[in-house]
Amino acid sequence: METDRHYRKEKQNLFAIKNFPHDKKQTHNEYVNNLFNKRFVIANNECYSLPEPKVLFKSCLWKIDKLQMLRNELNSVKNKLNHYNLNKWQSHTKQRNSAKDVMMQLKKNIQPEFLTQAWCKFYEIVSLYPLVPLNHIDNNNKRFKSIHLCEAPGAFIASLNHWLKTNVPHFQWDWLATTLNPYYEGNQSSVMINDDRFIRHTLNHWCFGEDNTGNLMNLKNLDKLVKSSESHKDIFLIIGDGSIDCVNVPAEQEDIVAHLHFCETVTALHLLNTGGSFLLKMFTMFECHSVCLMYLLSCCFGNVSVFKPATSKEGNSERYVVCTDFKGPTFVLPYLEKFREHYECGPKQAMFCKDDIPHAFIEKIIECNEFFNSQQCLVIMSNIISFKSNNIKMINDMKQIQHMVAHKYMRDYNLKKLISGKILGETKLAACNSIIYKKHLQGSFNERCERQHLTSWDQLKHFLNDSNNIQTDISSDEAMKFNISNVPDNLAISSGKIFHRIYSSKFCDENILKIQNGVNDTLVNMGYKIQFPSAESINELKEKILVTPNRQILIFQYTDIYDSHEIIIKIYDALQELTNGNTLVLIGYSLLTHLSVGLLYLISSAFNSVKLQPCNNMGIKITLKHYNKNLKVLEYLIYIKTMSCNAQEKGNAIFEIINASSLYECESYFAIMDINHWVIKSFVHYILNTLEENIQQKK
Repeated sequence: METDRHYRKEKQNLFAIKNFPHDKKQTHNEYVNNLFNKRFVIANNECYSLPEPKVLFKSCLWKIDKLQMLRNELNSVKNKLNHYNLNKWQSHTKQRNSAKDVMMQLKKNIQPEFLTQAWCKFYEIVSLYPLVPLNHIDNNNKRFKSIHLCEAPGAFIASLNHWLKTNVPHFQWDWLATTLNPYYEGNQSSVMINDDRFIRHTLNHWCFGEDNTGNLMNLKNLDKLVKSSESHKDIFLIIGDGSIDCVNVPAEQEDIVAHLHFCETVTALHLLNTGGSFLLKMFTMFECHSVCLMYLLSCCFGNVSVFKPATSKEGNSERYVVCTDFKGPTFVLPYLEKFREHYECGPKQAMFCKDDIPHAFIEKIIECNEFFNSQQCLVIMSNIISFKSNNIKMINDMKQIQHMVAHKYMRDYNLKKLISGKILGETKLAACNSIIYKKHLQGSFNERCERQHLTSWDQLKHFLNDSNNIQTDISSDEAMKFNISNVPDNLAISSGKIFHRIYSSKFCDENILKIQNGVNDTLVNMGYKIQFPSAESINELKEKILVTPNRQILIFQYTDIYDSHEIIIKIYDALQELTNGNTLVLIGYSLLTHLSVGLLYLISSAFNSVKLQPCNNMGIKITLKHYNKNLKVLEYLIYIKTMSCNAQEKGNAIFEIINASSLYECESYFAIMDINHWVIKSFVHYILNTLEENIQQKK
């Protein structure tokens, strides 16, 4: 058996080397044509039938040996990348990407709105497949609506708009989208897209669900989306582009995303009109859940194909399942309740018994996986060989291919410049005060795995080293002005699911916020509870501040569990006690959330000046000088407090009180980000110093 495996492995490597695009055995034209033809038909009006609803989810999870063998072969090739530095590898594959020049040509000749790689991928799909069912829409008075699941940042919507306006401009189109709410700090940054430039200007088209998290895998959020779409009986297109970051567990990608794919599919079955289309991003299809999901789709739609766009990164497992000619709500209605029972937890058992799926269908899934596996393995092996190669011919061949791919893309999809009808336009998008941080992973996969097994103390040292790389433009004791002169015209209060940990922030680089959360997690594992700022530092500062009359001090802790209601109450109570001319000093007040920045924004208009000053071992001292009693501000605070109490009774919390755009457009926005980076850096140093002192004292 071991000899057979070794033989297959060597044969695969040899096959890969013989089929690189720079090899004479495959011409450039053949390579480019194959790149645009990565598609496999799963169902073409076959008469597949679903078993009775009562027998669904009754069978234990099952496996197909051939698919498991394909899984192992692919993972074996992927494992060759484990020792490569991820940033260097991504830079290398970016240069080797056959579709590298497509975006450049589009930007130069077409100037699409919100041009991204996702824009390019979707335009390919909608140009090749009848995703937009023209006949059904014609019969619906040329009106239709699309629903976009897990859509952030919105490039698929912009791409669809471009295709519609340049191909069927007489259609009346509306859209609704859902995604993880970028303004809800309880969402993990690792599963979110941090680019909200498109979202903030189209908020009336976005539904973040009953709990405002935007989490599609919550049944109440599904029902809220269905309710928001009730008035529309013309939903002919649903797109599910969801994924979960699996960079630290690449071999488990399919299992990790299976639940999300199930939820996206069930959502589509709740909403689609007869004859409608569903586009679902998937990856590999080796496991029971994926095979069952593909069978469900093949029963519910007349045509199902799997397609990897030429502009999709060649070395990854991404592919799109294109489902057209939906059989209708009546067909799926008997099954929806059964699907809802497993919606939130995800199916623990197989959706279908293995014997309920025709053997011919299983064979198609095997062929499909073989087809995509072979191409992905070739690309990975090619990239490995070229990683340290300076072969001029190889480089020139790839440049020629990139030029040919861009030319073919522009020609085959008949792209035209959009003269009018953009959703926002580049000017509005470019004017957004928003920093798009790239997710940063240090070292290779093997090195990151090793780091997970370090002692807690060594992990803290790594976090200290990471924090030393944080660049800030402020220094200790340098005061900065926070300029807000007017009370906001209106409040924009949002409430949602309670959270007690800040996992994401629009006021901080997500890579830096991860350092803070990593340190906190490590302290918990070590059994330490350290206050920051310390009680000694606070008492010292109190003595200095309270010497001067008419001053009040409000103490917070950066290390406390996040409690939005407590923050609101403390700010409300403090302003109730102030008299004209008083100064209020905030210590340990975090500026990581929309709520805390919004509260500072609001109360600042009741003071003559606001200064933010970094203090070593303390974080930021916020000094609000000379209070001028402002009835509007006090009325707002009373209302916010009331709304927070009401939210608490429902198990929710306030997470936003002022429109996010107002906070981003505030001239202190970038200063706040810099302050947060400085505080986190200071926090990490303080924690390490305190622990070292404790260890020395014990000795």
